[in-house]
Amino acid sequence: MLALPELQSRFYDGLVFGVEAEDSLIDCLVESGDEGRRRIAAYRRSVFGNLVGALAATYPVLTKIVGLPFFREMARAYVRAHPSSSGDLNEYGGEFAGFIASWPHARGLGYLPDVARLEWRVQKVYYAGEAVVDLSALAGCSPQDYGALRFGVAPAVARLDSPWPLADIWRVNADGYAGDMAVDFTQGARLLVLRHEGLVHVETLVEGEAVFLDALAGGDRLEAAVSSAVAADDTFDLMAALGRFVTSGILVQAWPGELP
Repeated sequence: MLALPELQSRFYDGLVFGVEAEDSLIDCLVESGDEGRRRIAAYRRSVFGNLVGALAATYPVLTKIVGLPFFREMARAYVRAHPSSSGDLNEYGGEFAGFIASWPHARGLGYLPDVARLEWRVQKVYYAGEAVVDLSALAGCSPQDYGALRFGVAPAVARLDSPWPLADIWRVNADGYAGDMAVDFTQGARLLVLRHEGLVHVETLVEGEAVFLDALAGGDRLEAAVSSAVAADDTFDLMAALGRFVTSGILVQAWPGELP
């Protein structure tokens, strides 16, 4: 009689890793032989179908770009390399971008990993919790003390920089899109992913905005964040950026001193 952890290990290996691993599982079944193999095959189809389907739901743009047959093969290889560690399928697929970057059959499409990184951020933003909004410190702060303020970023917000034109790739592969399909692959992107009224939006940032928001998200005081933004982009407009991020619900909390 095998201990439960050993039995579970054989069960997983038998489902995922093929005939040799399956043989060690067959020995543990009441129904061995062909009937046991048929039952394992049925369960294998169910497990792979659920996990591959979850990946396709999380990565629809990626699926559209490479086509469903190619995506399924890539996803099946990912399932073998990265077993699910959660009963929630919405949490599955966080390592997909890194896997794609190392998967030999995807090497000709160098932008695919960053497309996956964007779609994973979209997934996380969609399921992120609601923000607790408290900007009273901003309203009650005297002008000479603005520079000491620190800000909190809403949980339903994510950032991504890429050397690839992800905003345009995202745009032309959106459901129902019928506009200009041209994409300039010499351009990079600074992206902001945010949720508004239950929908996730992918927006672009100029360099100063991106540096400014990243600095605030990292805990910098307003004065230091502005200095970093201006150093990166001398056209940076503080009032425009701060107004955009507050009215869009990106910056949701303010503190006059150290972070709580």
